[in-house]
Formats: sequence, structure tokens, C-alpha cells
Amino acid sequence: MEQAKLKPLMYDPDYYAKTFHVFAKRSAKFQVLAKWRDTVFPQQVVERLVERFPTDSTISMLGIGSGSGEMDSQMAAKIRDCFQSVRNVVIEPAASQLDMYRELIANGKEGFAGIDFDLRQETLEVYRQKQSEMGVHPKYHFISAIHSLYYVDDLNDTIRYLHDCLEEGGILLVIALADSSGLWQLWQRYSHFQDGNSKMCRQNQRDAFTANAIPFTVVRQESRVDVTSCFDPESDEGNLLVDFLSHVCDFRGSAAPELYREVLDYMGSAECSERKGDGTVLFDNDWNAFIAQKGTGHI
Repeated sequence: MEQAKLKPLMYDPDYYAKTFHVFAKRSAKFQVLAKWRDTVFPQQVVERLVERFPTDSTISMLGIGSGSGEMDSQMAAKIRDCFQSVRNVVIEPAASQLDMYRELIANGKEGFAGIDFDLRQETLEVYRQKQSEMGVHPKYHFISAIHSLYYVDDLNDTIRYLHDCLEEGGILLVIALADSSGLWQLWQRYSHFQDGNSKMCRQNQRDAFTANAIPFTVVRQESRVDVTSCFDPESDEGNLLVDFLSHVCDFRGSAAPELYREVLDYMGSAECSERKGDGTVLFDNDWNAFIAQKGTGHI
């Protein structure tokens, strides 16, 4: 099996979005994030912003890889509830995700009063290049990168850049897989699936903050993915989920049969998953939220 035949998922943003939404459903991703948004986010982010900025301010937000907006828009609404208004700049490379984001805004228009959404179809790299060419360096009160920094070329540089984009007292939120999670273990074990132009960043987020001497707090969140359908070769949903977890397009159709079986065996092993008595396989998807407020020594 030649490695070149494995097409990294990140080469196809719209197919990525399709597989992601299967993953989101099977992991109850948005429900978990919603609970985190309603319990942890107000204390760890909103209250800290209120302490540092007048409530009659317009809060500037930057969302990196905000997807279809389920989390991003609600964080903006939580902040808007405590301030005069919010300007939310969104960077997302997948057109289909931005279409869903626009639909979400249109359907929930009343709940988003006082929020100005600026949706841009581009990557963080393109955003940085454009700002550099224009000779501008916009500052934000809040920047979020939720499961979106896995493919940056240099994580240390990216964290430093995003921190530099904060207003004094502003907050950077980075959510990433825990390095002990099954999904992170899978990606590290099979990192060779990604070619030289699409190599997944292997660096731990914690190390990037530490290397830049940026104080942070970290909150761990338990998360599980029901991957039972992955072991049913007739399940279209299962095949899409395998594609997302392996980060390879059509992994079942393009990988050698022995490699496909090896990956599924590892996914179902005790290193990655928990097997229930009824046959359900729950994949470990624990993640960490790193929260850094500029100009504080809060750790």
C-alpha cells in the first residue's frame, strides 16, 4: 500500500465538514460544549472580561476555525449579555460550514441582536498574510480556537501571534485534545497518514504556552465518542466516522485491508476505547481548555 494513495482529510474542507458532523453527533460534541459554555465559560472568560473592560464597550472577538458556529455564536451571545455589543470576526476555510453559520444567524436573529458577525472564508495563515500586507494588526478582547490548531505549521509561533493579537486584559481560549486521549494517541500512532504538506502538529498545546512564557489555566473535559458503527463495514455513517478519526478521505476504500484492520483494532483497544457489556464501543475524546488572559500572572 503506497502512502501517496491516502488522501489527508484536510485537503477537502467540505468533505471534512461532512465527516465532522457525523463525529459531532456520535460524540454529543455540541451538547458537551454547550454545557461547558453554560458552566465554565461564564466564570473563566466572561467574568474576567467584565473585570477588565467597561460594560458599555464593544467587545471584539476573533474565532479561528469556527465551523458552523454552534459554539462560537453562543459564546458571542454570552459576552453580549454583559457588554453593549460584540463584533465577531470568524475565520473558517470551509464554504459549507460558513453557509451553515449564516443560516444559524438568520434563524436566530433575535438572539443575536447587538452582535456584528464578520464571516471570512480563509485560513489563519491567509488572514495573517493579509494583515501583514495591509500593515495592520487588529486587536481583540477575546480569541477562540476550538479544535482548530492541529494543522498549523508552528504551534509556538501561532500561540505567540494570537496572544499578541489580544488587547491588554484580553483572553485567548484554545481547546485541544488531551494528549492522553484515544484520538490523540491514534493521530500520533498513525501520523504518517499525513504527507509533508499536511502534517498534523504533534506539539502539545501546554508546551506552546509554556515556551512563550504565557500564563494559563487549564480545564479538562471528559468526552466519549460512540464508535460502534465503525466496526460495521456496511454502515455509511461508520465509514464517515472512521474517515474523521483517521483523518483520511475514504480510508476503507483507499487503505490496504491489513492496514484498515490494524487501525480499527487499535481504535477498539483499551488504549483508545472502553467496551460496554452491550457491545457499545466508546472512544476516549477527552479535551483540555487552555485559557490565557494577557497582562495577568494568573495560572
